[in-house]
Amino acid sequence: MHHSDVTQRSLFSLSWPIFIDIFLHLATLLINTYMISRVSTAYLAAMGVGNQVFDLCITIFSFISVGCSVVIAQYLGAGNAEQAKKAIHISIAFNFVLGLICALLTIFFGYKVLILMNMPEHLMADGFGYLHILGICLIPEALSLILAACLRVHGKSKAAMYVTLIVNIITIFGNMIVLYGFWGMPQFGLIGVAWSTVFGRLVSVVLLACLLSYGLRIKFNVRDFFFWSKDLLGKILHIGLPAAGENMVWILQYMTALAFIGLMGETALAAQTLYFQISLFVMLFGISVSIGNEIMVGHLVGAKRFTEAFYKTFHSLKLGVGVTVVVVVIFWLLNDDMLHFLSKDDAIIKMLLPMFLLSVFLEPGRTINIVMVNALRASGDARFPLYTAMFFMWCVSIPIGYFLGVKMEMGILGIWIGFFCDEWLRGLTNAYRWKSKKWQTKRLSI
Repeated sequence: MHHSDVTQRSLFSLSWPIFIDIFLHLATLLINTYMISRVSTAYLAAMGVGNQVFDLCITIFSFISVGCSVVIAQYLGAGNAEQAKKAIHISIAFNFVLGLICALLTIFFGYKVLILMNMPEHLMADGFGYLHILGICLIPEALSLILAACLRVHGKSKAAMYVTLIVNIITIFGNMIVLYGFWGMPQFGLIGVAWSTVFGRLVSVVLLACLLSYGLRIKFNVRDFFFWSKDLLGKILHIGLPAAGENMVWILQYMTALAFIGLMGETALAAQTLYFQISLFVMLFGISVSIGNEIMVGHLVGAKRFTEAFYKTFHSLKLGVGVTVVVVVIFWLLNDDMLHFLSKDDAIIKMLLPMFLLSVFLEPGRTINIVMVNALRASGDARFPLYTAMFFMWCVSIPIGYFLGVKMEMGILGIWIGFFCDEWLRGLTNAYRWKSKKWQTKRLSI
């Protein structure tokens, strides 16, 4: 595929399959959350920490896929397919190693993590069982993330989307069998849900690998998996490490906030688990536009077409913020029905109602931030977003959240007001950086 193909595609044609793909990924956790909340609240709370750890690991894996996407996009933009192919091999091998390490850590230290996170004693056994098996799931998850990223950067975002759809159908059926004991099967509870997630992810790796080798005719060369070019790995990490750093800072901020919420009791924890899933869904619109834009910016910067990259990003920003505003207002108008659908617990519903009004103001700021960070990264300017993240999360978000949420006893609302201040300040700072055009000097030497 010649590079000009991708840059001439509309942002929408790149972004909508990405949206559905990420939506389906999150939907797996949402479906798990929903099916389990119907069975027991204790399971729901026990799952919360497992999902957090799982999300944390996925973040670590996706940073390599970010680095890999940008490097491949810039090589394809510069018309160098051979180097792009080598970058794919290194990324796959590197992510496999990472997945293995994370899986082992989860299996050996999972119990300690649960204790650290203030997991209530009576939930420990379930929580650990769930976490343990999700740990095994991390290896196929690491591989499928990178394979999907390679497909997308070649402009094949639809193919990746179909695979995720198939995997979800498998997981839902698996869950029905293990949770509700359909077709005379015994009920396995949380452990069963974890196993059906593992099976779905394995199928995903096989399908994606076939698409890459048959669809894009990328012949896998065993040697390239073992012999890594220092220069290429360096470029991937140059983009990937700051991206990971920023996500890690975000997740640590989030887990610190979650530990504050743990002090508020089981209801607040369950409320937070539900609300976080809802806010992830709203974030999706911004995320998918930003990834579509990131692919374009990578190709354009690789081809040294800086002015186009500059204007395309502002166009993407308008689209992303516009869509986010519409979605978040709809959510706010429907909040009552939605909450009653998701939870039967009145205390939880009462706690969550004011959060929807806050999100109307919070989410557009978050979208500005996400689009800008990804554009900066795709241009090669990956360190700046890391520095802004470290500063605003730890000097603004956490202190304000702690003061309002814990000290002033505003509960989760106080914690999220902290998030609100962080997203807006960071979004505007990153947008200012893009406007300054300083990123043009940070291009990778492709």
